[in-house]
Amino acid sequence: MSESNTGECERCGGTGFLILEAAGASRARPCACRALSRGRPAGIEDFLQAARIPRRYHDCDFENFDAIPPHQLALQGARTWALRYAEEYPLSDRGLLFMGPPGVGKTHLAVSTLRRLALLKGVPGLFCDVQDLLRRLQATFDRQSGMSELDLLQPVLQTEAVLLDDLGGRQFSPWLEETLSHIVTTRYNDKRATLVTTNYTDESAGGRGPTLKDRIGPRVHSRLQEMCHVVKIEAQDFRQLIKRADHHRLADRIERPKESA
Repeated sequence: MSESNTGECERCGGTGFLILEAAGASRARPCACRALSRGRPAGIEDFLQAARIPRRYHDCDFENFDAIPPHQLALQGARTWALRYAEEYPLSDRGLLFMGPPGVGKTHLAVSTLRRLALLKGVPGLFCDVQDLLRRLQATFDRQSGMSELDLLQPVLQTEAVLLDDLGGRQFSPWLEETLSHIVTTRYNDKRATLVTTNYTDESAGGRGPTLKDRIGPRVHSRLQEMCHVVKIEAQDFRQLIKRADHHRLADRIERPKESA
């Protein structure tokens, strides 16, 4: 590996990626300098720990994302968006905003994207529960907390790929808008990859209920529209489908002895 007088890798120009052309399409491959300078994770356990993935999502991957009927087309389309983003990274300077009701697999797809970026391209990632981050930031107002706002925000601002999970979960306030604006604007200006999940949409259901803009404010909403591709997932809560299926199976087991009596 050779470096220029400026300290940049001569092969990739300091980007950390080599852009290859194959079959009329561009693909990015990590440069050798990237693994040396950024400490590429050696395996899945390293990734889970470094990215702070919650235990519930440790097994999330594209291969085990189920496109359950009757909304399999919408779910497959969302999976295609996420997978293509990971494969083409960093050719696009926009992130992904997964938008849809609870239980449709938004976080599963976002974690799968982080996983693919880390293991195949050596991209450092971070899972950030937005509600937890906001609570911890508010706790820093207490001088006895032992944690500063900078300590909490620095990883969120500087990690190459960050997942902001459950955006909009807290009631809107000027402080919330200011905090979120600082995060998304900083990442946007630094051209860092941002993945977002939210249960709120741009249109309230039946004209009732808050929209995403209502929950996060117009400034943050506008910035997200500029920095992310919106991936809408219109499907039914798969957790409810599983519960109903389990209920029916249990009912069948209860009824069978009566039928055979």
